[in-house]
Amino acid sequence: MDDHHLAWLALSELNLTFKQGSDLAQLYGYGPTVLEQQGSPQLGSILNSTQSHSLARLTSVSLQLSLATQLQWVEDNDAFLLLHDDVSYPDALKAIHHPPAFLWLQGRRSLLNEPCIAMVGARRATANGMTLAKMFAGSLGASGLTIVSGLALGIDGACHQGALDAQADTIAVLGSGLGHIYPTQHQPLAQRIFARGGLLMSPWPLMARPLAYRFPERNRIISGLSMGVLVVEAALRSGSLITAKTALEQGREVFALPSSVHNAQAQGCHQLIRNGALLVDQPQQVLAELAPQLKPFVMRYQPQDHSMQEDSLDLAKELQILLGVFGYDPVPVDILCTQLAQPYNVVAAQLVELELLGLVRLTGGGYEKVL
Repeated sequence: MDDHHLAWLALSELNLTFKQGSDLAQLYGYGPTVLEQQGSPQLGSILNSTQSHSLARLTSVSLQLSLATQLQWVEDNDAFLLLHDDVSYPDALKAIHHPPAFLWLQGRRSLLNEPCIAMVGARRATANGMTLAKMFAGSLGASGLTIVSGLALGIDGACHQGALDAQADTIAVLGSGLGHIYPTQHQPLAQRIFARGGLLMSPWPLMARPLAYRFPERNRIISGLSMGVLVVEAALRSGSLITAKTALEQGREVFALPSSVHNAQAQGCHQLIRNGALLVDQPQQVLAELAPQLKPFVMRYQPQDHSMQEDSLDLAKELQILLGVFGYDPVPVDILCTQLAQPYNVVAAQLVELELLGLVRLTGGGYEKVL
């Protein structure tokens, strides 16, 4: 680890707030300069006394020695400290108010700049809510979106599992450090996410415990990474409503699933819908709303050279076959799957591309061809 990252490894151990990290970076940049400012009035105005004492202790000997435990954990667990000035720091997070100055990552870092949808919900979820979470996560993931959630019990865990079951990508944003997976019941799930090419991330010290104040900030990152937030099931006093609120503040779309009026775990979703969240009851409705934002990602992967023209023609042929199924009336996705003898995720991905090309549109009765 170079001096640049080593200095911020020391700072990452101080339990900085996001604002403190932002202020430090603005004053001193992302190099080791900040460590040379100990005792200065400016640094003292940013750090509290506990943090100042901790920094003095860490720098009383070489950082390689004082941070030996953390450095060994990083090496053993293939973790990476991503700083705000790194070229791979996600643009979506840079746009939010006081983005974290650093992120601890474990897994495939490239997912941070892929199109993401946040999915959150109740910890004490109903069986139906868990089923819907897995189904929506699997479908949206198979259509090319990376599923972002918080690794919590209930809906969050079901969303990660649904994405993994569909062989899709998922990011878990932790309310604790990477070295202290919480809840402990989800340690196997975290390991599966890492092993299957997903990403674990945390803005907290490596061994940080899951303290209450960390979860609202965790929620702010979940929504900040994403094009929109889908609330699957949430009670009126659910933390998921905090995620929805921060999503609105960040200019993200908010979607909510309706449920029975007798389901107390869904009253938060109903409140969101009353307040203007988009009611969705099938994954394609989410994709349709996000289509304008997804278009640049689709275009990014279009073939650019002659050597790929044949694959491009093959894709066009598949889309033409799908277009040929449409008549004059809207067709539900499941009917399209039956007529084409294709799985849902294949047809869904093709419909997204056709919609981005302006050839089909989603209506109340399903998809229809744009004439």
